[in-house]
Amino acid sequence: MAERQESEQEYIFRNVQLFKNDILGTGSYGAVCKAKCDQLPCAAKLLYPVLFQMTAPDPGKEHRHPFRRFETECAFLSRINHPNIVQYLGTYRDLDTNAPVLLMELMDESLTHFLESSPGDIPYHIQINVCYDIAQALAFLHSNGIIHRDLSSNNVLLIAGSRAKVTDFGMSKFTDINVSRLATMTTCPGTPAFMSPEALNEPPVYTEKLDNFSFGVLLVQTTTRQFPKPTDRFDTVQLPDPRSPGRTVEARLPIPELERREAHMNLIEPTHPLLLIARHCLKDRDVERPSSQQLCQTLDALKRTQRYEESSQQDLHQMLREQLQANQQILTEQIQANEQITAENQETITRNNEQLYTKDIEICQVTTRLGQAMQKNQTLQQDKVTLQQEAEARERQLRRLNQELQLSEGNTAALQQAIDQRDREVTQLKQTLESKNEEIHDLSTQMHQVALQDEQATSMKPVTIESLPDAPVSMGYGSSSAVIRDEAYFNTYGRKTIYAFSNNQWYKLPPCPNKEFTIVSVDDMLTTVGGWSDTQKYSNKLYTYFNNKWDEHFAPMPTGRRRPRAVYDNNTLVVTGGWCDPKYLNTVEILNTANMQWSIVSSLPVPTDNPSTTICGDYVYMHPRTSDAEEKYSVYKCSLRQLIRSQPSSAIWEKISLLPIYYSSLITINGHLLAVGGLDSKGDNTKDIYQYNETSWIVISQMSISRAACLTAALPGNKLMVVGGDRTERKCETITFV
Repeated sequence: MAERQESEQEYIFRNVQLFKNDILGTGSYGAVCKAKCDQLPCAAKLLYPVLFQMTAPDPGKEHRHPFRRFETECAFLSRINHPNIVQYLGTYRDLDTNAPVLLMELMDESLTHFLESSPGDIPYHIQINVCYDIAQALAFLHSNGIIHRDLSSNNVLLIAGSRAKVTDFGMSKFTDINVSRLATMTTCPGTPAFMSPEALNEPPVYTEKLDNFSFGVLLVQTTTRQFPKPTDRFDTVQLPDPRSPGRTVEARLPIPELERREAHMNLIEPTHPLLLIARHCLKDRDVERPSSQQLCQTLDALKRTQRYEESSQQDLHQMLREQLQANQQILTEQIQANEQITAENQETITRNNEQLYTKDIEICQVTTRLGQAMQKNQTLQQDKVTLQQEAEARERQLRRLNQELQLSEGNTAALQQAIDQRDREVTQLKQTLESKNEEIHDLSTQMHQVALQDEQATSMKPVTIESLPDAPVSMGYGSSSAVIRDEAYFNTYGRKTIYAFSNNQWYKLPPCPNKEFTIVSVDDMLTTVGGWSDTQKYSNKLYTYFNNKWDEHFAPMPTGRRRPRAVYDNNTLVVTGGWCDPKYLNTVEILNTANMQWSIVSSLPVPTDNPSTTICGDYVYMHPRTSDAEEKYSVYKCSLRQLIRSQPSSAIWEKISLLPIYYSSLITINGHLLAVGGLDSKGDNTKDIYQYNETSWIVISQMSISRAACLTAALPGNKLMVVGGDRTERKCETITFV
């Protein structure tokens, strides 16, 4: 006892934290909770405080005294050290109850919990590993004269679901196994389902083979994942009465353990190696059971078999695949997020720098003009003040003359002349003052004109107009255009052919599957939208020209339509208007080319087919082709971002300043919104080219000939290409702007 006390004294800790609300497990005598011993995570075994009031245990049943069990467990753990036995750390006095606390290493879970919570069969190599670790612990205990006496799945703890350690030595006994193989002890307190026949007798007589029997039960439980439930130990039978011939007596005969556990073992694959080992361990006679050393040797041999190796490799490969998939998913999400943020930031920085540079130039010019105007205005104000002072002085003189006239009637005529002279002078001064006021008004008008000139300074100006070769066919209303790099593409109403213009020459592409479609450039790929064919009266197909042929590269639209219009920017294809019998369409549909998903996002304020549509900056602009007198001059705009996020509604479209003409063609050149040609109020074609300056439309140039419903294309170098139109179906020209 003194020796044990000295040993325990070495392991008493004082800097210990007990987390009594974080319970790892409970039992009849106490609970195990998480703890920290000098910042080291560990487990703490605490007895219920009320149990320390129990004294004078029953003779021969000292194991039933909880405090005695606690002391026994501390004594055993302090004297043994093995990798497959839970490591003893020391003892501690609970500051709240003054009760002793056993500190042990922290494990993940019990074997019982591991088996019950597993979603499927335990892999073969893990079964072998767990059983081998338990056998190693038993071999160590038995070689040191220790019998566990309470080996069960509740007293086997696991780390990472593969490494097993034996715990709970409150029932263990030291015995001189080498001197006498048989030992008679007190009533065995172990779990009945795991106990051997000789341990359940009263009093029990057993050897270390008791633990090996319990090990056999663990083998069956590990392979089946079911807690053992053996049948009754005895069977009542009728036997002849030796004292009275011809009569029988009832007798209770023991049932062999293999029969009691037959239903449990029948759940195991007949060829499973652990089943054979279990059958040897579950023999009724302890001498027929293998020793713990033999169990270790047999299990060690199983660890070198091909089946064990294949199971280990499969488990490792599965773990690596899951980890690789998780890492790839995380990496992909991080890359996508970083790319999106970088692109948005770069776009914002570029746009802000351009706007700041433009505004700096405008501010410098306006500041210079306003400075000059303010200086001249200051001079005129000074002149006005001087004239007012002179006029006031002359009025004072006039009043004095009137007084003199009243005092001197004799000098009336002279005074009257003087008064008349003064009146003329006053009149002249008033005229001079009015002249100065007119100069001030003129200066204000000039300042307003300077502001208007500054506002119009950003307008585009034509440099050259160049005639081009005539188009091969007539082009006008119902046709469409697209530009890919320095090549322009045009289709004409009612035909399948698309014509390309490059290097000042025309050539045609292979026929398209549809007619009455619109063309658009999507990521530098020529694409047709809608139309009709022999199989579809109103087509919802999109065809892309690639490798000299037409293929369906994108998903079909939700709505089939003829003569729509389409524009594209930043992974967003916007399709507006069109004809679908018996009416014009007002739906707007958007294709996200990144995920190939269509959505109906908005309604046009005016149903129309073949509307003139363009994207300028962050807005989509639409000019309907309609005969409605109230709408034919209209131009609508809508934020592209708002268009993508909104529900189908025309309320998000805003009407801007009316065009002076109708049947005009909208186009974006170098960030400027232009309206090219059209019909005036008399219905005549016009040459005018208008630019929208955020408040109104102003004429910035003229074409060489009058056109309406013409085709336009924005070429590199700020060039506007104009093709065909009403009564000019084949005439082509370019206008270069600065």
